Amino acid sequence: MRPFAFFERRVRGFRVVELGGLLVLLALILTVYLAKTGAGGKRADIDHIQQQIGDEQTQIRLLRAEVANLEQPERLETLSARYLGLEPISARREVTPQALADVAIVAVVDHKTTPVVADPLTQAGSPDLVPAAAPQPVGGAPAAAVPQASAH
Repeated sequence: MRPFAFFERRVRGFRVVELGGLLVLLALILTVYLAKTGAGGKRADIDHIQQQIGDEQTQIRLLRAEVANLEQPERLETLSARYLGLEPISARREVTPQALADVAIVAVVDHKTTPVVADPLTQAGSPDLVPAAAPQPVGGAPAAAVPQASAH
């Protein structure tokens, strides 16, 4: 028996090799068609997503423009004056960094709270802190004892 006799065999007038080649060709055509169809579907999905991205970017630009409009200092100043009764601070009310401690003590006395400030009698740069004022009783209740930090 010859080793390549199979290729010479005929079925209904066609060689087996020709039939096999035709089947492989049809399988390749079907595979390419299915791949192109799938790629077209994916391309449609990508186009749809890109359209959504464009719409979202437009929406973001509109929202940023609206925020910029709402945050205009002149508009905020007008609204705060109209609804809250606030006015711009005059330049003579500015405080230097050295006077901040005095402002804090005045604010504490005004609001009747007990802030912790640096003790001027302790060594400079020491982390020891003491209350600035004794706590005030609230609603007739007796004042609680406030422990002070010890000075080293």
